Amino acid sequence: MLKSLLVPMTGQTLPDSADAKARDGAVEVALALTRRYRATLTGLFIRPDPRTAIPFMGEGLTADMVQELCDAAEQEGRQQASRGLAVFRAACERAGLPLDKVKGDNGTPAAHWDEVTGLITDHVGRRARLADLSICHQPSDGDGDQDAIFSDLLFRSGRSLLMVPGGMDSVGAGDVGRTVMVAWNGRAECARAVNAALPVLAEAAKVHLVQVGDIDSARPGLGDARDYLALHAIPVSDHKVARDGAPVADRLIAEADRLGADMVVIGAYSHARWREMILGGVTRDLVADCPLPIFMAH
Repeated sequence: MLKSLLVPMTGQTLPDSADAKARDGAVEVALALTRRYRATLTGLFIRPDPRTAIPFMGEGLTADMVQELCDAAEQEGRQQASRGLAVFRAACERAGLPLDKVKGDNGTPAAHWDEVTGLITDHVGRRARLADLSICHQPSDGDGDQDAIFSDLLFRSGRSLLMVPGGMDSVGAGDVGRTVMVAWNGRAECARAVNAALPVLAEAAKVHLVQVGDIDSARPGLGDARDYLALHAIPVSDHKVARDGAPVADRLIAEADRLGADMVVIGAYSHARWREMILGGVTRDLVADCPLPIFMAH
């Protein structure tokens, strides 16, 4: 079961609109899942350490100047956190969920707000280790915080994550996970993602197993994956798609569209991430281009 959810936030990941009730796609999806699974969601806001505002080379700065820089950074951090809380609170009100000051499982869905100070790498991956699922934004060029949160969740938490594409708000958030496409390749990362996604697959109305092209015969195939899910009382339909020379990610995106999927499950970075960044790879292309939420594990 999914009982503990986490959605990390920073000043950079907040909606562009200054409206306190502006909608954050990752938060909206997280709250929809919180209601569905009667879970507790933690909105974790990471405020930057004011000391990082001090230039690395501090020659020529007086003590008063350093203090002014720290004070200004502290004030900006508080303002960002206040706006983040306003966005989170408004989303909770729309979802009809209480915003509790203290976490606790009383059998009803609830949300909790927490603020920490420091680097993303100081907190996000570590906090996510005790979350059943973390929800984050799709990384985008030029947004360091979104990429840092995604990377820390994927590579340092040891848990699964759900990446929400840009542009998604409360419209459609409630349908995420109703029709799920599992991109199967028989690798260890894929098996780990499928196992982590079992609570989602069990609640889905439709589950599709999709394999693009041929895979190594030594790996478990589509039929093996189908039999495994049947043991968990999850009926699936399986589809083998010809690659036809196209990139695997493009074929998966097209198949997800054909099947009417609202979520894709993948094993992330079967090859080393540095290799995919340089040479290209399925995970990199899906993360960059997929218009659907992606449930993934590494």
